[in-house]
Amino acid sequence: MAEKMKVIYYLFELRNQPMSAYAREMERHLKHFVRLVNPDEYSLFENSRSILRSSRKVYIIELRDELSRWFYIAPVVENIEKPKVAYEYEIGKEKGLEAVLREIAEGKAHRKWSVNKISTVLQIILWGGFFVLSYFGYKNDQAGWVSNLLPLVFLLSGLIEGFRRGYKKKKR
Repeated sequence: MAEKMKVIYYLFELRNQPMSAYAREMERHLKHFVRLVNPDEYSLFENSRSILRSSRKVYIIELRDELSRWFYIAPVVENIEKPKVAYEYEIGKEKGLEAVLREIAEGKAHRKWSVNKISTVLQIILWGGFFVLSYFGYKNDQAGWVSNLLPLVFLLSGLIEGFRRGYKKKKR
């Protein structure tokens, strides 16, 4: 996996209509697809990986009602309605792909606080604190020792970035 891949995830929650009728409508917008009913993580991974061999982008569309979850995995999606949840994952490693698909299979893809948000907040606090202390060190000769903390800040920043697990997630 030399170049980055994209996984685009859409979630549609169905309330008052049958799954089969909505699925038939969805299939009109997909050319080549794989449908999985209540899949496990391994099924999602293998089917997504087979599409990613020929394309650098894969769409995973989840239809969910009270009883079941249907997934469509496709290389191209055309003109579908706005989903309840939509995320785009930029993945650099196969381990990252496994983590993303595990998150999707377990139904945790649309949690409010993800690892990316937490690591971004930690990075902002770390770098913001360093710059504030640097400013005071510039203004005050006794606080000049702050500039010696720069290697430590780089090290901590790299460690926090390592928690991102090989992918970046953003809302679509």
